[in-house]
Amino acid sequence: MFADPLEARAHASAPARRRITRRDVLMTAGYAAIVLLLAAMGARNSGFLESWDGWPLWTSVLLLLVASASLLWRRRLPLLPLVVAGPLALAEVIVGGQVAAYMLLFEAFFEPIMHGSMRLARRTTGIAIGLAVSALLVAAGLGASGPMLLVVVLIATLMVSTPLLWGWEVRHHRDARVSAETLAAVEHELAATRAAHAVETERRTIAHDLHDVIAGHLSAVSLHTNLAASLEQPEARDRSLLTARDSAHAALRDLRSMIGVLSTEHSAELPSVTLDWPSLTARLHGRDPDASVSIAPEVEDPSRVEPSVQAALLRIAAEASTNAVRHGLAPITLAVRVEDELVTFELTNRRAESTVPGSGVGRGAIAHRATAVGGSATSGPAPDDGPDAGSWRVLALLPTRAVGSERPPEPDASRGLEPRAAGSSPSSLSSPAPLSDIPTRDGFARDRTGRDRTGRDRTGHDAATTSPSTNQEVTP
Repeated sequence: MFADPLEARAHASAPARRRITRRDVLMTAGYAAIVLLLAAMGARNSGFLESWDGWPLWTSVLLLLVASASLLWRRRLPLLPLVVAGPLALAEVIVGGQVAAYMLLFEAFFEPIMHGSMRLARRTTGIAIGLAVSALLVAAGLGASGPMLLVVVLIATLMVSTPLLWGWEVRHHRDARVSAETLAAVEHELAATRAAHAVETERRTIAHDLHDVIAGHLSAVSLHTNLAASLEQPEARDRSLLTARDSAHAALRDLRSMIGVLSTEHSAELPSVTLDWPSLTARLHGRDPDASVSIAPEVEDPSRVEPSVQAALLRIAAEASTNAVRHGLAPITLAVRVEDELVTFELTNRRAESTVPGSGVGRGAIAHRATAVGGSATSGPAPDDGPDAGSWRVLALLPTRAVGSERPPEPDASRGLEPRAAGSSPSSLSSPAPLSDIPTRDGFARDRTGRDRTGRDRTGHDAATTSPSTNQEVTP
């Protein structure tokens, strides 16, 4: 492979340069015409062999025409001018003295540097410098006269330095242009990738809002309308229909808010969704009028609980409440406590016996939202009642301040969660904590593993699995 990136780029573009073009044909014909014209004009010197008059004119013309013909492959095979035009032109300079030989010797050094590979260009440079030094040493060793030695020095210097300096300068400019074009193309691709990523992030944000807020309201509408159809007491039926109406209005407000955000030019504005503790409490009371709900006031105090933790806690509560309303039975108990630097969320309810197993999306979403702020979460049969007692519990432990990369708080055995060893992931979670969190407008973070907070990866598969025995789950 190529050690030099510039050589790699030159090699990649070689097929477009190695064709014999019209310019190559014109250049070859031009040098042939110059050879014939200068020979006819008698433009020559005596050469460097003072004891010999040189070979006949037709020999000089024939040699230089062959050297000119080799320039036809100057782009396709840059080595050919060096091995053909170079020796023939050098021989003519030494013996025949035709002026056109100096021009062809220039091309013999220039073309490999300009159009050859990096290795050929470097070897051509070494050969040219070696020939110049050898010419000076030979002239001095043969005892050339002072004027002749001066001519050798001038010609050797000009015929070597000019094509080398010029060729490398043009080559560097060409490679710099190729590099700039490559960087511009890469930047364009990155910009397109960033735009696509922004669209994907916005799409996932909308999906989160639909799943976390509007889906919960619609679940309550479905539940209470079905319940009203089975109630015989007018008061209970009216109360159930009133709750369904309120949930439908809340879903409509949230949907209008999201549409407003999508249609506004200020994408940084947050949607005003009706997701708060009173609405979640009303949702639970709609399922179980005697539900026990205890929420510590400190949860809504930004000085005690960081806003990002508050948002994550609300989303976890919405997910768990929707599970309890759709799949659970009374009694329902919700408790949110703030103790020192730890926020504890716990929701328990009785499981319905005939509930169809869910997809695992809700449990994965709860787990990811907890780990996003440095906490942990688990959901499953309540351990205090035993696996067959019929109770379901969601327990989340969140720090009051999002710790990011710090170790999340560990649930102890008394709360029904197995403690984990240092450096290990929670046993109740099916996915590791995100490597780095990217804040989004809904107050959550997304990780670099490609999974969003609903527990789905880029292909739409669930990050969390649900066994048939643990069947309490939300199906979006």
